[in-house]
Amino acid sequence: MLKGALVPELPEVETIKSQLDLALKGLKITGVEVLKEKSFVGKAAEVVGGRVVGVERRAKIFLIRLDNGRSLAVHLKMTGQLIFRPIADCQNPISEKEAEKDSRYDVGDLPNKYTRVVIDFDGGAKLFFNDLRIFGWMKVIGDSNFKLQSEKLGPEATDRKAFSAAYFKKILGGSRRSVKLVIMDQEKLAGVGNIYANEALFMAGIDPQKAANRLSGAEAAKLRKAVIEVLEEAIAKKGTTDRDDAFRQSDGSRGGYQKYLRVYGRKGEKCPRCGGKIERIKIGGRGTFYCSKCQH
Repeated sequence: MLKGALVPELPEVETIKSQLDLALKGLKITGVEVLKEKSFVGKAAEVVGGRVVGVERRAKIFLIRLDNGRSLAVHLKMTGQLIFRPIADCQNPISEKEAEKDSRYDVGDLPNKYTRVVIDFDGGAKLFFNDLRIFGWMKVIGDSNFKLQSEKLGPEATDRKAFSAAYFKKILGGSRRSVKLVIMDQEKLAGVGNIYANEALFMAGIDPQKAANRLSGAEAAKLRKAVIEVLEEAIAKKGTTDRDDAFRQSDGSRGGYQKYLRVYGRKGEKCPRCGGKIERIKIGGRGTFYCSKCQH
């Protein structure tokens, strides 16, 4: 596994979804070029000629819905990118300052050596699916397939109605696993990954190692509020580009929330709340950052 690589979480996927929904809606697919067979599942011909009616998201999966009864589902996994270019020459439009940082994930001119699929649209626009590690996928599916896959997931972590206090109390009370692992379980709660689990638990003042069924009602309420708030903050800042530098917005630029992280990736630094030292441990094989002085 690539050291430090992280699956894009709800804020990153929501950021790209919103951007692509604006950019792709109304465009007709005129061609699909599959550069890596492993990255594309299904018959490309089934989506050619379809016009995009919208881009949706369920947990960490994109759905590019077409008017011909077919759709493209996309999961970025660890290092995937969806980069949109509205013009045929596909030069990198991001600022010189943004392009200064040397990285394997810098988009530059496209296609590049990590481009796995290219979707062509009328008018010369293109959508590039890049993926260094080739764990991500793009699939041709029907609506029933997407619905079936969605049913295996828990409620969206930003859906206040579905992710209710009563529901959260139920899933916490039914598990002796660490609370961090429970809120990262996609079948229990969709969209929360390692970065935002760390941040939400810090905001709520809860030790990530604590057994989920040992949280009090007040703690559960604080954590639910923190999960929603940290995800909404990150969405507003266009997601987090972590140290692996893989996450990019649909125009190739980095996210902005990494500047606002309170504990994640800050081992040895002072706790912004109590002045204690931020520690790093592993829970379920994932790096976990917290302050043992003020998280109980």
